[in-house]
Amino acid sequence: MNYEEIINKIQSQKRFGKAYGRDVTAEMMDLLGHPEKDMNIIHIAGTNGKGSTAAFVSSILQAADFVVGQFTSPHLVRFTERIKVSGVEIDQESVVTYAQQIMALPMENEPTMFDICLGIAILYFKDMNCDFVVLETGLGGAKDSTAGLSVVPLVCAFTNIGFDHTAILGDTIEAIASEKAGILKSGTEAVVGVMDTRASEVIENVALSMGVEIHFVDNLLTNISTYKIGLKGEFQRENAALATGIVETVFNIKSGYLLDKFFEISKSRNNEKCTTKCNGICQECEEEYNPYSDFVTWKEYVIKTGLARAYWPGRMEIISQNPFIMVDGAHNPQGVEALFNSLKIDYPDEKFTFITAVMADKDYMEMMSIMKPIARRFITATVDYSRSKQGQDLAEELKAMGCEATCREDFADALKLAMEYNEKIIIFGSLYFVGEVLEQYAKD
Repeated sequence: MNYEEIINKIQSQKRFGKAYGRDVTAEMMDLLGHPEKDMNIIHIAGTNGKGSTAAFVSSILQAADFVVGQFTSPHLVRFTERIKVSGVEIDQESVVTYAQQIMALPMENEPTMFDICLGIAILYFKDMNCDFVVLETGLGGAKDSTAGLSVVPLVCAFTNIGFDHTAILGDTIEAIASEKAGILKSGTEAVVGVMDTRASEVIENVALSMGVEIHFVDNLLTNISTYKIGLKGEFQRENAALATGIVETVFNIKSGYLLDKFFEISKSRNNEKCTTKCNGICQECEEEYNPYSDFVTWKEYVIKTGLARAYWPGRMEIISQNPFIMVDGAHNPQGVEALFNSLKIDYPDEKFTFITAVMADKDYMEMMSIMKPIARRFITATVDYSRSKQGQDLAEELKAMGCEATCREDFADALKLAMEYNEKIIIFGSLYFVGEVLEQYAKD
């Protein structure tokens, strides 16, 4: 099969299987001979901010010259966005090779699309000799496919936890937090981001019951308050603080490994500058170059550099200045509230034209009610996806809520109408919709 055929086959797999994803992954890894063995995994769970946090962590580790695997979902435009090594997407030939290897396995549990994607990622990261692997969970924690790997993560991290996928994860903050905490394994360390205390207390109790050391990052918000970060939005500071806490914990756990790596890198760089190529002993000044004294400064440098270089598409991303168009993947009430607060800070006293499309199984009217105070109008559309809410129905519900709302057949028509009002345009809602927008805009 070629790449297009493989992608079609992967995407035709069921979204949810009969077995827990954890059990599917365990069987898959066993049949593959456990390629995840000895990987330095950083496991990230939560409701919102997983992808942004993963991007920050990956960027920091790349600034330290490490080879970093990154697995996230969903993709916005290209399937290959899900799997990256040091910021570079997996090539199509590798997708075909690894996917065929996985699909040929004599598995008793049928893998879902997500299971296959994870399997491809693990095989790729092994062959690319990644120093670290940043792994984002799917929907859950305890039963999530990523929890089926046999290796104990260096760090299990938790982003903000809120209400989403309640039919699967539970209908209270405590229940959702308990499910997310299921990624914890004895021997790991937990890093907890800024979140509702009800959620953090649940995670803390689970960690303590397992003897897992736990770290909170609230104080790091102050520490990085002056740092430049590559992602727009005040809420991204919380994700950046969590990423900083993750990396500092990893650096502490792997201190010997990191010091050796740092020495090698520093010696190599020093040797490049030395005219006699002394390999660490500078004959020009007759003294040994010792980078250990600079290690603390180096850690601060890579954190600052990584946070500033981080990029994550579709999160308060300004895709045009004239006209002003911003896209954001806020797709649940918590995410929309974060977007609302950032817009209020960045553009005080302004109202916006919103273009939106949502999934029918989301709390979409709560999302719209959050945005209503800063909305001049809503223009709705329909995502080309089975779970999509019909744009016309959404527009009628918005009108009933007292909002100005109009439906257009597709994004192109919606954008054409929005541009007539000569106001800032904010596009939000389903990540699938944001992906359609970015794909369309890239073509134009």
